[in-house]
Amino acid sequence: VAHDMNNVLGAVLGLASLQASQAPDGSAMRKRMETIVTACHRGANLVKGLLGFARQGLTEEKILNLNTLVKEEVALLERTTLQRVRLVADLAEDLMPVKGDPGALSHALMNLCVNAVDAMAAGGTLTIRTRNEGDESVLLEVVDTGSGMPKETLERAMDPFFTTKPHGKGTGLGLSIVYGTVKAHHGKIEIQSQPGEGTRIAIHLPAGMFVASEADPAAEVRPRQFQRALKVLLVDDDELIQSSMQAILEVLGHDTTITASGEEALAKLETGFQPDVVILDMNMPGLGGAGTLPRLRALNPTVPVLLATGRADQSAMNLIQTNLGVALLSKPYELKDLEYELKCLG
Repeated sequence: VAHDMNNVLGAVLGLASLQASQAPDGSAMRKRMETIVTACHRGANLVKGLLGFARQGLTEEKILNLNTLVKEEVALLERTTLQRVRLVADLAEDLMPVKGDPGALSHALMNLCVNAVDAMAAGGTLTIRTRNEGDESVLLEVVDTGSGMPKETLERAMDPFFTTKPHGKGTGLGLSIVYGTVKAHHGKIEIQSQPGEGTRIAIHLPAGMFVASEADPAAEVRPRQFQRALKVLLVDDDELIQSSMQAILEVLGHDTTITASGEEALAKLETGFQPDVVILDMNMPGLGGAGTLPRLRALNPTVPVLLATGRADQSAMNLIQTNLGVALLSKPYELKDLEYELKCLG
């Protein structure tokens, strides 16, 4: 389900980012496309959160600063809460880094904030706070001045599929996903609430071992600029991805050859076809990405490969670490992600 959902989001994200890049700055069309791009990213984070809830694991881990996630969430909330809720970001300037999955943590924070805003239908204050707790843990706190919860609701708040919202307004998975995310990060979560007195949720996460850099990693690398059109071999069984990626690659000035399976791609190479870059989907019927890559390498040992997957698990990491010239392309991806990775691999 996650794989199929990422493909759907990928097609929408890819074409929306393409349209946004071609629309004039400040135009209504660009703003609309950017809204679709933002919605796709939130959908992708939801898929990551569901994966984490299902298997109690993390899609990716990196050293990060929680203040960065909070600032992004506050910026999003300021555009969507219609000014009925006052937002307060009380952030520790010397906050220690944590090691975690930024997508899963962002989605957990989003769930907490959405619940808090829903609890303040008549308005109120939402406070997001970060603090160091000694030298070993970091506190992320979400406090609202909303309706609060009675004891019987509080006791079941993190049960899967439990919700007090009307039919169609909630799945009952929000706090369950938050709980699963916190546990996967080896943290603890506390909820305090009283009817009419609001709710306080405190998340305690282990601190990382070194200071996280908030710089854009893409800005730290100087990708090689292509001076010619590339012959790109796209290996993906999903017709939505085939269609959307072909449109994007065409706009980027590259020629695209599409195959719907690893077997079909290998047969193409055996006839003498020599691509400049291969975009290889990890999850396909038959050989799949894992079975196709070593055979592809035997036919062409040097061609750069982008391994496309919505789940950067250990099997994908092993393929990247044991094969030179292979990089990860996280699904769903947009125009700028694909453009950057193609330049870097060249």
